[in-house]
Amino acid sequence: MKIVYIINSLENSGGMERVLTSKVNWLASQREFDLTIISRTDNKNGCFFELNKNITVENLSLKQSNNKVLNLIFKTDRKEFKKELSKKLFELKPDITISMFGDEYQFLHTIKDGSKKIIEFHFSKNYLSHLMANIPNLSFRRLRKLYASYLQYKQQRVVLKYDQFVLLTEKDQVLWNNPANSSVISNPLSFNSIEKSNGKQKEIIAIGRFIAQKGFDLLIKSFSLIAKNNPDWKVIIYGEGQDKDYLLELIKSYNLQNVIFLKPPTKNIKEALLNSSILAFPSRYEGFGLVLTEAMECGVPCVAFNCECGPSEIITDEKDGYLIEGFNVENFSKSLEKLMINKELRLLMGKTASQNVKRFHIDEIMSKWTKLFNDTI
Repeated sequence: MKIVYIINSLENSGGMERVLTSKVNWLASQREFDLTIISRTDNKNGCFFELNKNITVENLSLKQSNNKVLNLIFKTDRKEFKKELSKKLFELKPDITISMFGDEYQFLHTIKDGSKKIIEFHFSKNYLSHLMANIPNLSFRRLRKLYASYLQYKQQRVVLKYDQFVLLTEKDQVLWNNPANSSVISNPLSFNSIEKSNGKQKEIIAIGRFIAQKGFDLLIKSFSLIAKNNPDWKVIIYGEGQDKDYLLELIKSYNLQNVIFLKPPTKNIKEALLNSSILAFPSRYEGFGLVLTEAMECGVPCVAFNCECGPSEIITDEKDGYLIEGFNVENFSKSLEKLMINKELRLLMGKTASQNVKRFHIDEIMSKWTKLFNDTI
């Protein structure tokens, strides 16, 4: 079976890229699949995550138009993208073509190359509304919220035109009003770990882009409430993004420069998790929460805000982690501190987490994908 995935770039260190890499590497290890990834950009810096040598990467090497106004009016970039993508699909002749909800979601279903079309949604239904509500100092916020509502309405109509529409959580499927062509398949773990965290390191870890969505400002505020009583603990946040300077200023305003550190993305997530004792997950909204499952696989208990989608379908509250309602910073800090002062509790929750997370192991998840592929064909 010949399968083509479409993604904007493979250079990034985000969860979508990590998930795609995990899935195609697994599929490439199975004899019946022929895998190609079409990247919209040229990936000059190579793939951030390692790909199986049997996977072909086709770079369309498209560059964005310099004139943003003309591009907005005449959609020149999208037209060029559709032209080049169509040409490539007719050349490759795949059985199944999968969109990861990039710009191509708007037209992929119209390309009559003979392949079945599947679309994956790696966010949550209301992510655009959440985004507009949470970007600090956003100009024309009300107008942008209206535009976000229009885009969500448009997305709701377009996804029905695909052969299959795959979502990450049951809650999100409900938010989309349970489309007839929809299925729920969670993200797979990107690794297995026999080794587990020993819970000795007095380190809280957080991972994600430095943007409002990830809520690292809430984590900093939360830790400021308990830092003085726990001077030997530190917080390491791995990531990059537009809010880095804002977060650094916030850390400085709480005089936490010696205990909260921002570090660049790491390719070895597993090692970083094994060398920590607690994962903080302060996201305001998510599609799933891949890093939660990765932490649990490493025996690291998690503290997460119970945002609209994701954490509640991964964490069992007070068993393998804590779910904090209402983005309550004080309650978030209290749950962190419970784990910080009680090593036995950390180890117990971590052990339970490593057992409960087995349902996300890649063999379990990819068996659902292979069934979907076969049913679609």
